[in-house]
Amino acid sequence: MTALALALATPAALIALPAAALLVLAGGPRPGLRAAAVGLGAFGLWWLLGTGDLPDQTLRAAALLATAAFVVLSVRAPLSVTHRALLAVAVAAGGTAATFVAFGWSWSRLLWWVEFRTGAALRLMLAQMTAAGDAGALGAADFEGTLNELIHTSGRLFPAAMALQLFVSLVLAAALVRRLVGRAVGVPPGRFTEFRFSEHLGWLLAVALVLLVVPPLAPLRTLGLNVLVVMGALYALRGLAVVAFGIRAIRGGPVLYAAAALAVFFLLPGVVLLGVVDAGLDLRRRRTPSTGA
Repeated sequence: MTALALALATPAALIALPAAALLVLAGGPRPGLRAAAVGLGAFGLWWLLGTGDLPDQTLRAAALLATAAFVVLSVRAPLSVTHRALLAVAVAAGGTAATFVAFGWSWSRLLWWVEFRTGAALRLMLAQMTAAGDAGALGAADFEGTLNELIHTSGRLFPAAMALQLFVSLVLAAALVRRLVGRAVGVPPGRFTEFRFSEHLGWLLAVALVLLVVPPLAPLRTLGLNVLVVMGALYALRGLAVVAFGIRAIRGGPVLYAAAALAVFFLLPGVVLLGVVDAGLDLRRRRTPSTGA
């Protein structure tokens, strides 16, 4: 039960850690905000000190490093929330890699743990479907092969999933603190419709593709795949921002937003491509961008 509680608390804790630190810096003397900072900090500390397997400990170490880097950048660097979060994730990635070296942690052991836990969860779900009679139409051999591929992929893409979790949690923490306090620490978050990042990050996408397709670089293929997934997600977010910007420009209502969200689900590669095009052409350049995107 403790392990389940920690697993369910992880997404909230990733937001609570940076939110508590930012509240301390931005909250001022208001008692309610001090109480919120203490509560969020206690919750984050409880999560950090919890027991867990190697994937849990890796995420906790990365979250602590990312939070510290994000808070320092928020105070010292006049950068947008997006760029502060990306730099903090990069610091966490480098620090986590150094931690693996310092403590003798093994990448193969981390991979095994992620695949073991994913496999256990998926097989439990399959058992429940079979017991309910929902899996009768599935070919056993084909489904087993698909299941094994999902399990293997979960291990290979664990760093990318962790990086995206940290990025989203840092941005949400900054937005939460601004909503609670009325002001932000550092450059405030902007509208999602103005979400941007430096076009120089496109070089990471190019490097990832090189690592994937050049045979002599095969040992680095997993690294390239993780970078590709992270960059694909960022470009997808940028493409979504362009779509949301267009809907807002024509004063579309909630129905149009819902229809666009449904279409994006089926046209994700197109949304990623739209984000890549926007990075080069800045399709929203005729409007004055927000400082916090």
